[in-house]
Amino acid sequence: MPDDLQKSAPLCELDLRLINTLQIDPRAPWKRIAQALEIDPVTAARHWQRLTDSGAAWITAQLSCRAGQLCRAFVELDCEAGRALEVAAVLADWPHVLTIEHTSGDRDLLLTIAVPDLAALSRYAQESMGAVPGVLATRIHLVSHVHAQGCDWQLGTLDADQRGQLGTGDRNRQASRGRELTELDKQLIRHLGADGRRSLTALADDVGLSISTVRRRLDDLLTSKDLILRCEIAQSLSGWPVTTWLWGQVPADDREVVPALLRAVPEIRACASLTGSKANLCISVWTRSLEDTRALESRVARLVPQFAVLDRTVVLRFVKRMGRVLDPLGRTTRVVPMDIWADPVATR
Repeated sequence: MPDDLQKSAPLCELDLRLINTLQIDPRAPWKRIAQALEIDPVTAARHWQRLTDSGAAWITAQLSCRAGQLCRAFVELDCEAGRALEVAAVLADWPHVLTIEHTSGDRDLLLTIAVPDLAALSRYAQESMGAVPGVLATRIHLVSHVHAQGCDWQLGTLDADQRGQLGTGDRNRQASRGRELTELDKQLIRHLGADGRRSLTALADDVGLSISTVRRRLDDLLTSKDLILRCEIAQSLSGWPVTTWLWGQVPADDREVVPALLRAVPEIRACASLTGSKANLCISVWTRSLEDTRALESRVARLVPQFAVLDRTVVLRFVKRMGRVLDPLGRTTRVVPMDIWADPVATR
């Protein structure tokens, strides 16, 4: 089979179950994964290698969105006609631009940004993004709190017994303390962004320290949830190929809206409170079709009427997702390290 056709072929059931195990515990030993899937460890490792080689799945790392150490924002870009993907290709190499979506609706591109502070965001939008040829306008939505993120979403291909053998991974650990990160912490997060299953030996070589020191720091980052590992899948191969954003308003004093949304809409991939814009809450959902998206919005209106939808947009294509540059089918092609602590204007 030609390489391109092989890469775009549907994933088998074992591949989907394997990805689901790694969504639950991204650094689980192959022996534990194999036991849950009732295969041998060599087979599990071989299937994962094939998935990563083809760009169909990968494990990345990020600073927790709940750590509270950075300024996060969604930035909408209007572009000159026909130049949106040209602009996206430029921005894909920028480390503070974590995700780039080519969208329908009233914006051409939707960016997810992380920078050190508000002043850096202002400079970044005006001096950097605003200066890219083809960019006409920028609009910023500040993220005040993240309620759900991509690492919380799972394929759901495992049964209860298989999930039980894997345990809970890191999902029941304490919330991020938002403490000051050391330079070693930042180096580990950057290296794990390229490969979330990178071995302790390789990580020790990367940072020039002992394996015991690296193990201790990594365990602390994972236990505190300052570091989030996430297993991703090319969306076109996931069975949920459509991404839609719903932007809306909720009563500021109603604390039950977000829990109600998360219960009513298991398709949610991201949910964030916003400030400084007309919408004060947004959700991103993965669905199986555009018709399912319409039905989902009807479900939200019926079950969570406090969420008044102001705008919606469909993602035509992900150009970049959490530091990974993607091809038109959503497969990872290369990594741009998310060096989000540096001066964004100096590193563009």
